[in-house]
Amino acid sequence: MKSLKIIILASLAFIFSCTGSKKSVQSKDDGKIEVIILQVNDVYEIAPLEAGKVGGMARLAELRNQLLAENPNILTVLAGDFLNPSVIATLPFDDKEKIKGRHMVDVMNHTGIDLVCFGNHEFDIKEHELQQRINESQFQWISTNVFHKTEEGVQPFYKMKDGVKENIPKTWTWEVTDTDGTKMKIGFFTACIDSNPKDWVVYEYAIPKAFDAYRQLTNETDVVLGLTHLDIEDDMELAEMTPEAPLIMGGHDHDNMIHKVDNVVITKADANAKSAYVHRIKHNTKNGKTTLSHKLVALNENIELDTEVSKVVKKWTDLADEKFEALGFNPNDILIEVDEPLDGREKSVRNKQTNLGHLVTEAMSEAFEDKNDCSIVNSGSIRLDDQLSGTISQLDIIRALPYGGKIAKVEMTGKLLKKVLDEGLSKKGKGAYLQWDKIEHNKQSNSWTVNNVPLNPEKEYAVIVSEYLLLGIDIKSLSRESEGIIKITESDNDDPNNPLNDVRTAIVQYVKSR
Repeated sequence: MKSLKIIILASLAFIFSCTGSKKSVQSKDDGKIEVIILQVNDVYEIAPLEAGKVGGMARLAELRNQLLAENPNILTVLAGDFLNPSVIATLPFDDKEKIKGRHMVDVMNHTGIDLVCFGNHEFDIKEHELQQRINESQFQWISTNVFHKTEEGVQPFYKMKDGVKENIPKTWTWEVTDTDGTKMKIGFFTACIDSNPKDWVVYEYAIPKAFDAYRQLTNETDVVLGLTHLDIEDDMELAEMTPEAPLIMGGHDHDNMIHKVDNVVITKADANAKSAYVHRIKHNTKNGKTTLSHKLVALNENIELDTEVSKVVKKWTDLADEKFEALGFNPNDILIEVDEPLDGREKSVRNKQTNLGHLVTEAMSEAFEDKNDCSIVNSGSIRLDDQLSGTISQLDIIRALPYGGKIAKVEMTGKLLKKVLDEGLSKKGKGAYLQWDKIEHNKQSNSWTVNNVPLNPEKEYAVIVSEYLLLGIDIKSLSRESEGIIKITESDNDDPNNPLNDVRTAIVQYVKSR
């Protein structure tokens, strides 16, 4: 009987201990959870810039590794613009197609990008190319206001995964659980600027659609966040409409910034992963309170390059170097150190004269040994959509003007020159807006000077132009058949060292001669 008592007591002790253990597991959830979001935007370059000193997707991967060691609940997001513009994207991939963003998707997959939204430059590439890139991606896409126009009607963009068609959702929810069992749902909405019209893309009104998505998510999730690709003014307007979304992570603007509209924080990092924002979000499930902190981290020499991602980057940069060298360029050749960044941002070169635009046109003028009066180029030739800072290499020049192109001297009447300049001025905000050298415009009198002398409609001028302008596409008044053209002088050989054969060669030679 005594032994039976012992067995019974031991059994009861075991039962109570199990019950107690189960109870302790259940009570382990403290109702507090913390996550990290790593944010970048407008990343067109996979390799470090400024002679390897800043940026690079391998540095972003290393920063992510460090944060991952701190907290396994990390989400890495890219707020639009990554498939283009990129000089590597213009290079051949095989006999049939060009790279067109393959390199970016490959590197992003290895970097650990989790979530992206569309930027306007995603639609620079062709419809089938974008579909291929989406299919190749291992990260989640969301699109609240941008849709695919097909023969069947307007539909969501989609990803083909293992033969199954998955629509890109309007919103996305990140469901997180920490080590003690606390759970949280974070909902994301997006908004993309409608600045790149295509006949196969439908842009619905960004802010109203984002607001509708925000309102839906507030009923379904614990925290609602924005991932947008808008001008900062539009982001601020959106913030006013979404007061319970504590954070909007934006793109499109290329300089780092942080703004606050009431309780909503808006952040943007520097383009090309020169910096990244680290957001730490703490949420209390018991009282519903959420607190956030934000830190801008410079991706520079203080952060090492992740080894595995560096291998993937090298695969693509080696291919690019091979292609560039075949064109007569030495990508790694250092040309100059600049104190003031050369401004090639789209919002700048398509609206005003910039120092990069002047460098291009000045080099064009110098490419012709005989006398000329001025030079012009369409701003759409400058596809950098960024600033060149610090150490400038041949690769930077190639990046700035990925399509290159020949230049020519056009002797024309002053009447035609005035017509061309007037039309270029009317194209402000578009790629047809002109950058120029030795030309000035007086806004008050709407008059022009060439070499500080008033433009004379009766005089003949020697104007250096990109041959693209002679197609009459951007500037309708200027083509090879235009009335007022007297003579056109062009290169008579295919020498890759002839600056007339490639505007980028002209710039490289000009900078080296200074």
